[in-house]
Amino acid sequence: MYFKLPICDVHIHAWDMDSARETLSMVDELGYEKFVMLSAASYALEAVGNNLACAWVKLNRPGRGYAFAAAHYPENGAPSAADLLKQTELFHALGFDGIKMMDGKPNMRRRIGVPLNSPVFDEMFSFMEDKGIPLLYHVNDPWEFWEWDKMPEWAKAMGGRVYYGGGVYPGKRQIEDEAVDILNKHPRLRVVFPHFFFTAADIGRTKELFDAYPNMSYDITPGWEMFESFAERYPEWRRFFMDYSSRILFGSDTISGHWRETVSCLKRAMETGEEFTAFEERCKGLDLPDETLADIYKNNFGRFIPFPPRPMDTARLIAYGESLYGRAQTLKEHSTQKAKASIDEALAALKAME
Repeated sequence: MYFKLPICDVHIHAWDMDSARETLSMVDELGYEKFVMLSAASYALEAVGNNLACAWVKLNRPGRGYAFAAAHYPENGAPSAADLLKQTELFHALGFDGIKMMDGKPNMRRRIGVPLNSPVFDEMFSFMEDKGIPLLYHVNDPWEFWEWDKMPEWAKAMGGRVYYGGGVYPGKRQIEDEAVDILNKHPRLRVVFPHFFFTAADIGRTKELFDAYPNMSYDITPGWEMFESFAERYPEWRRFFMDYSSRILFGSDTISGHWRETVSCLKRAMETGEEFTAFEERCKGLDLPDETLADIYKNNFGRFIPFPPRPMDTARLIAYGESLYGRAQTLKEHSTQKAKASIDEALAALKAME
């Protein structure tokens, strides 16, 4: 066993079929009991076949793998309320286990041009409430990304891709408040905000949110800046993890070329009291007791997704996949080619399983 206790990972991406295949090796090597594949089809429009790739991984690890679908978006703007609802109904019918949204990532929030609490999302969220469909919702990015001088060097190297200052993007607190208002409008929505909702620099705000919204949870998927924040107020944050252990889930954000380093750092952050550097951030392990680790590593996964992986309608899934060529055709020429390739590869893998 790689980790101290059995573990379930609520946050894995596979951007194409090559990484989907690598994911199978990763989850087996780490001995995960359960794991969730998260589609990025709404964010990376060229990855229009990503729902299919996530479904393929799930089907290859029956009983262990889950797949969260992402809605398809136009190149600019948001889908209509009717389209979002129709897509979500289809994904549920196909056997996907939940929904992944990235609308709160600042560059996507700018692209869609509507607030996260816009009425365009209400019918979809109400449907998810009624059906008990879980949502993993990326909102915001690290606070440093609005302040160039405080950004880590790896982020500066990405330039405008991750710098949100200068008034071009919505502010961090604005995006956060829009997401929180979703919880006011849809209190039965079962939602996990990954990356600790990027509130780790403010323990008071984090406690306020946890106390106010009982169906909301966080995952500990890095950004490592949040672990540096934990180290800066170490006793308070360690106490927080123990007091709110039933609301925090394990996530890794893998797969990546450095997944072993990422997972190793997460293990150190959770299970030891060591001081270490992770991707330029100075961290100190929280050295959590076993009962707290058991909640974060496994128990809360079952609270967030209180059902086994849903059966998938493979024939209908393939028919849905074939319909995606029409969506690919609406993209710009270079994107259309990449989108078609992503569909081709995923469909071929699914058909090979029949």
